[in-house]
Amino acid sequence: MEAKKNIILLDDHVIIRNGLKELIEKLGPYHITNQFDNGGDFLEFIIEKPGVDLIVLDINMPGMNGDEVVERLNAMQVKIPVLVLTVSDDEKLIVKLFRLGVRGYLKKNCEAAELKSAISEIFRSGYYHNEFLVYSLQSNHKEVKKSEQELILERMSSREREFLKLVCSDKEYTYDQIADKMNVLHRTVDGYREGIFNKFGIKSKTGLVFICFEAQTV
Repeated sequence: MEAKKNIILLDDHVIIRNGLKELIEKLGPYHITNQFDNGGDFLEFIIEKPGVDLIVLDINMPGMNGDEVVERLNAMQVKIPVLVLTVSDDEKLIVKLFRLGVRGYLKKNCEAAELKSAISEIFRSGYYHNEFLVYSLQSNHKEVKKSEQELILERMSSREREFLKLVCSDKEYTYDQIADKMNVLHRTVDGYREGIFNKFGIKSKTGLVFICFEAQTV
């Protein structure tokens, strides 16, 4: 019998946490060991708590938002995977979260099947993205004639690569600023974005972030 994975929920709404607990424990061999409504209590707890396999984290919480929680975890060198489950769709925040090392991002209005896929994929490969699925940066599937990095870069033009670097820069450029940096019109930048979207089957900026990580263009 497969051992259950231990999961912690971090959300400031009791009803949501209780609902998630019931749902997640029905989705697979998962056990919700603890629930927290704020980052401070959670961080005090996690220092001395071994055996946690996943943290499901909300972003908008009183006192300490989820991105700050992730920053604190990094500073504490806590390596537990984090799946963000939130109502927020702020692009800059999403880019920041993936730069901080979160393993997946979902909106709270997602279907149960997508939540199940996200959790199982994080445990299987290390990462989950619902548009562009990255099978862990250290995974064995790259032992092929051409690396994933080479395959991605081959499919992009030099201008698309330049655009991608600016999108994922820690300077958090807007698309208008990217157009100025590249000395092109905004609609030309839109064309680069749509070209990459079409080539890789993605629909949002978060997908671009994963391509940046996989292609190591940043």
